Amino acid sequence: MRKKLILCAYTVLLSVLTCIAKNSIEISSLTVEGRNTPFGLDIIQPRFGWILNSDKKGVMQEEYRLIISSSEENAERLIADIWDSGYAKSDSSQWVQLHGFNPEPNKEYYWRVWVKANRGKPVWSETSRWSTGLLTDDNWAGEWIGTDSLQLHDSDQRHSRCTGRYLRKEFTLTKKVRRATVHASGLGVYTLYINGERIGRDWLTPIATDYTKTVAYNTYDVTTLMKKNNAVGSIVQAGYFFAPAQNYQTNVRTTYGTPRLRLNLIVEYTDGTHETIVSDSTWKMHTNGAVRYSNLYDGEMYDSRLEFEGWTRHGFNDQMWEQADIVSPPGGVMRGNVTEPIRPYRIDKPIGIYRHGERFILDFGTNDAGVIRLRIKATKGDTVRIRHAELLQTNDSSRLYTENLRSAEQTAWYISNGKESVWCPEYTWFGFRYAEITGVKELNMEDIERVLLSDKLDASGNSIFIEENKTLNNIIEAAFRGIRSNYKGMPLDCPQRDERMPWLGDRTTGCLGESYLIGVHPLYTKWLGDIRECQRHDGAISDVAPAYWRLYNTNITWPAVLPFGCDMMFRQYGDLRPIQQSYEGIHRWLEFIRKKSYKNGLVTYDRYGDWCVPPESLDLVHSKDPHRTTDGVLIASCYYYYICQIMARYAPTEARREYYQNEANTTWEAVNQTFLHDSTYSNGTVTAHLLPLAMGIVPEEKEQAVRASLLHTITMQNDYKLSCGVIGIQWLMRYLAEIGRNDVALRIASSTDYPSWGYMIANGATTIWELWNGNTANPSMNSGNHVMLLGDLIPWCFEYLAGIRSDTTHPGFKHIILKPDFHCSSLKGTKASHRSPYGIIRSEWTRQGNKIHWSVEVPANTTAEVHFPNGKVKNIGSGIYKWNMKN
Repeated sequence: MRKKLILCAYTVLLSVLTCIAKNSIEISSLTVEGRNTPFGLDIIQPRFGWILNSDKKGVMQEEYRLIISSSEENAERLIADIWDSGYAKSDSSQWVQLHGFNPEPNKEYYWRVWVKANRGKPVWSETSRWSTGLLTDDNWAGEWIGTDSLQLHDSDQRHSRCTGRYLRKEFTLTKKVRRATVHASGLGVYTLYINGERIGRDWLTPIATDYTKTVAYNTYDVTTLMKKNNAVGSIVQAGYFFAPAQNYQTNVRTTYGTPRLRLNLIVEYTDGTHETIVSDSTWKMHTNGAVRYSNLYDGEMYDSRLEFEGWTRHGFNDQMWEQADIVSPPGGVMRGNVTEPIRPYRIDKPIGIYRHGERFILDFGTNDAGVIRLRIKATKGDTVRIRHAELLQTNDSSRLYTENLRSAEQTAWYISNGKESVWCPEYTWFGFRYAEITGVKELNMEDIERVLLSDKLDASGNSIFIEENKTLNNIIEAAFRGIRSNYKGMPLDCPQRDERMPWLGDRTTGCLGESYLIGVHPLYTKWLGDIRECQRHDGAISDVAPAYWRLYNTNITWPAVLPFGCDMMFRQYGDLRPIQQSYEGIHRWLEFIRKKSYKNGLVTYDRYGDWCVPPESLDLVHSKDPHRTTDGVLIASCYYYYICQIMARYAPTEARREYYQNEANTTWEAVNQTFLHDSTYSNGTVTAHLLPLAMGIVPEEKEQAVRASLLHTITMQNDYKLSCGVIGIQWLMRYLAEIGRNDVALRIASSTDYPSWGYMIANGATTIWELWNGNTANPSMNSGNHVMLLGDLIPWCFEYLAGIRSDTTHPGFKHIILKPDFHCSSLKGTKASHRSPYGIIRSEWTRQGNKIHWSVEVPANTTAEVHFPNGKVKNIGSGIYKWNMKN
């Protein structure tokens, strides 16, 4: 009996303790500058963030205290020997800046945060850490090494070739090591080894930049690898530094030089002293190793017969190697880890292997970007070739279709040394669904992996599913696949042909959609900096940034991504720093536009128009129908008006705010006087109506009439088919939903007729095409993996179908608007979640008969505004809520 009582008491006590634990506030996801455990951070005044978790409703932070310690032990003991914020009465838990705290270079810091909320007991977080880079160029030692001259097997022609630069150094340590940190950059891309071990799991590092402005470097903790006798080695390859196409279109293409390396290995000893191993002329170099070349367009060749066995270990005989040269610096400021590294995000297998004589065709089922890792069994001297393509020949499924790759060879070569080996290219990537392999006698499923590569950005917690709409779900999946495969340290246009360029126009609204699917803050922080750095002294901005193609065109809509992207970063993440850093650059750019093309309130600065308007015929690449073409002056002027409104909203001074408001007013008048005729703008295209309507340019008394003209054009004239290009498609879906015509938007999004996103899916696409009719117009002109035609589809899905959006007055989802479109009868429901800076937001609803079942989840330390089908609005705090309502 006593044992039963004791057991019962223990059970009750355990239940109480579990209940207490369950109801406690928890702190998770500690970040510095929006990143988890960043290493080599080169920011003088970093900002901190954390997420509160609780199963209680209405939890709000009231107070915090942030401490920084020199060691994990001190942090655990709450010894703030570096910094103590004191108790701050604030609900801020993102972008918290500690004024007065200035980190030192090459240091490791440990930090914790204490939070008191309005419910539950105060709680300390677990300990987190970050490290600093070298912070300024003055803290760097050593030189850039390599060779400034072309080597025997190098070529600077259109299909450029550059042999791998093998660089090595041996050194001896005589004291006990406390900490060892390496800071390194190999341009264009490099791999690093210490004592036979590859350092880091990163690929294609460092991330690409304009190397004359910024040079990114990586920081790694290598303490555990240090021995008495040591060797460090690196292979450096071309990347974007030694451009993949040279002596071709030299008026716009940029190349920077031959591969080079800079390295500081800082070894701290237990006695308090330290020494630095640096890159200098004592290093040895070889340029006739196994990596024969890598080219971002053409692929990679590896001759395993030329491997230097043991070259990254101490004691290797390098007497036949040359001394490395001190080479010219690229010119850019050294900056550590400016975004997340590129890493494998998925590894998959082919869904089919088909033999055709001595050739094997592999089908991976989806179009993605990465490399093939292959187990190779071949005779010495045999050559294995792997060709990559998005498509097979229409009339011969045993052959790859490569016309749309243009001049890109997209081929990996491996020459065997006779030993069984597992190999994949390391210094390039391919866009492909299909591959052709020759040079092997047998090929089994277990011999093959496809390694998909992208920036290490968090996509967990972000998803959306549309009930009973397979087409739209497939489109969303294709969109995500294409977005992910086009992230390579910057957002690219495509991953396969001889382009792979960071075009600005693809992301003007695309950046907003991407932010709902992936945590893009680190990537866009870096890329907006790239755009600022490509700005010329006269204010002009290239359409490609970094300006690997120097395209300073007469255009406003492509560089508009700079203000639009800054606005996205504030709206979606609550980060004001990008617009603060970019404001004067945007102002200089707009002044440049005014000087070049501003007349009587209108802007004539347009090059691309409404690019890629769906042609009237399936066999046309570009429309020849003038009735489908929107006046470029109208487009440019509308964008100028809208950007002026953004500039007025973020203006640092009242004078600047008034200036931009006056500019906007002047353009508003000019657009309406010039282009508005009764209820029609210009020639009445969808885009001509849509931009003034969506941007707030239409006079109030004319709005209903212009709106009716737009809807008539879409529904009656175009039979619900898409008729706008890259510009119009960025505004279409959200505007239709905003005016209560989600039925029209949903019909467009669900269509499989040409032209539509669903048409692509129905014709076998697993990513979004470059052309609406890419399978028929001229497949050789069509990239099968582009994102520019997505427009505002993804924001529309999250904001108007699932009803999750941020509040511009409380950005970063500090206050959430939950407003699904329950009134669109053809919409049966959605299930969506979004990982905001404060935690995961959920909105799931279904329509069942005359009932709507809706559940939402609001993260702690936020509030939400809930819009019900009957029009009522309710403000709620954090927690999980469920409602059953009348339809």
